[in-house]
Amino acid sequence: MATPRRIYRIYEKLAQNAEEIRGFVAAKGEKSGTLDLLVKGDRAKLLTRWAEEMDELCGVLDGTHNDSYLMEATQTFYWASLFAVSGGVTWEQLNFNDVRRQAATTKLDDVPAVRAVIARILAMAPETVKPEKLFLVWNATDWIYRRKTLEDKQWSLEQLMEADLQDMKKRWYLEAIIAEIAD
Repeated sequence: MATPRRIYRIYEKLAQNAEEIRGFVAAKGEKSGTLDLLVKGDRAKLLTRWAEEMDELCGVLDGTHNDSYLMEATQTFYWASLFAVSGGVTWEQLNFNDVRRQAATTKLDDVPAVRAVIARILAMAPETVKPEKLFLVWNATDWIYRRKTLEDKQWSLEQLMEADLQDMKKRWYLEAIIAEIAD
């Protein structure tokens, strides 16, 4: 079963071992942009990528972007996770479940409000951005999706995470981490 906790912890382990894994990948003649970003510690780029994907997720919700909610929601979770783990934030420190509950009652109840917060976050220096804020915005966007999408047409949180896990399984260098992080 794929949960937000498991997915995040896989990314956390990847960040902790990024330099070593990048060496294995390079030895096979391959390259990973994610590993490069994690090794370089380029948090500004990670934050920018999160903001770009969040803009696309907002576009899915307002009809201006044609990709699926599944794809954009998993991408934004991915970039938020990479930003957080690059700063050494553990799952426990993130308080995801509390952040998810808070998101249901924020004033971020429409796409323009979400886009305004994304712009404010992107204008900040990366070292001043609290990773839980990225997940608050992600969860608020998910609540917008749940309010506007018929229940039988929605991707559940677990389905979103399972899709991300299946994508991870396509990367041979994540195999040992996925096996280690079983819950």
